[in-house]
This record gives sequence, C-alpha cells and structure tokens, in this order.
Amino acid sequence: MIFITKQIKVLKEKKLYFNMKDYDRIANLVISLTETDIFENRKTQKHVDARAFFDYIMRKVKNKTFLEIAKYYKTKGKKSDHSTVLYRVNLFEEIKNRRKEFESWQRLIEQTTVSPEDLLNIMDKIKSLKNIDSIEQVVEILDVLKEEEEIKKDAFLGTI
Repeated sequence: MIFITKQIKVLKEKKLYFNMKDYDRIANLVISLTETDIFENRKTQKHVDARAFFDYIMRKVKNKTFLEIAKYYKTKGKKSDHSTVLYRVNLFEEIKNRRKEFESWQRLIEQTTVSPEDLLNIMDKIKSLKNIDSIEQVVEILDVLKEEEEIKKDAFLGTI
C-alpha cells in the first residue's frame, strides 16, 4: 500500500512539474511581448493588461481553471485569487478593443499552441504503434513539427 501511495505522489509531482513548465512558458512569452512583469506588485494599466492577457490565454487556450491560475501567481509571489482571475479574463475582450496588438499576439499564441484534445489524440496514436516502422514515422513527423515550430518562432520574433 505504501508503494502505491508513493507512486501516486510521484505522478502528481510530475503532473505539477509539467503544468508549471506550461505556465512558465506562456508567462515568459507574455512578459516578453508586453515588456511587463506580470508578477510585479503594481497596478498600472500596462500591468493589469498584461495579467489579463496571461489569464485569458491560460483559461481559454490552455483550459486551466481560475483557481489553478491564481495558485500559479502565488507560486511566483503575486497575490491573486480565482475571482480576480475571472474578472481579468472577462476584461480581456475590452483590452483587445483598446489595444489591437493584444489581438495579434493572441492569434500567434493560439496558432502555435497544441490543444489538450490534440495532444491526447497524438498520445493515443503513439500508444497504438506496433512496430519499428511506425515509430520511425512518428520520429519523422516530430522532426517536421520541430522545424515548423522553429520557422514560426523566427517569424514571430521578427514581428516584435
């Protein structure tokens, strides 16, 4: 019984680690695009807008809960709760009307992000592989995806 409990704990830690990588990646992208530290304890308009952008992406694109997003802020030393995150997600539509660059940044992030459903489909297909030839095909597909990601990244950095 102790072994099973340890295994569950390890799995939860790994899931948290991968989730944190996802949060960190999007947070760093938002910080570099907006040139604003979303974890800084300031209430200027640019900070509010940048946080709303991050919250919107995490909620609508990454399907995170308001509570999960608020907890992430707390891990970075920024006080936040689920109701604040909800408010900022709803605020983002107004921000997009006021600041057009947020709309183009949102499209870029959505185009370069794999949805959780797509990721599950990919994982199911990989699990169904039976032989070496199938595995080699997956490796080739992943290489092509990596090249496409690099091209999009270079094009994206060229627009900044």
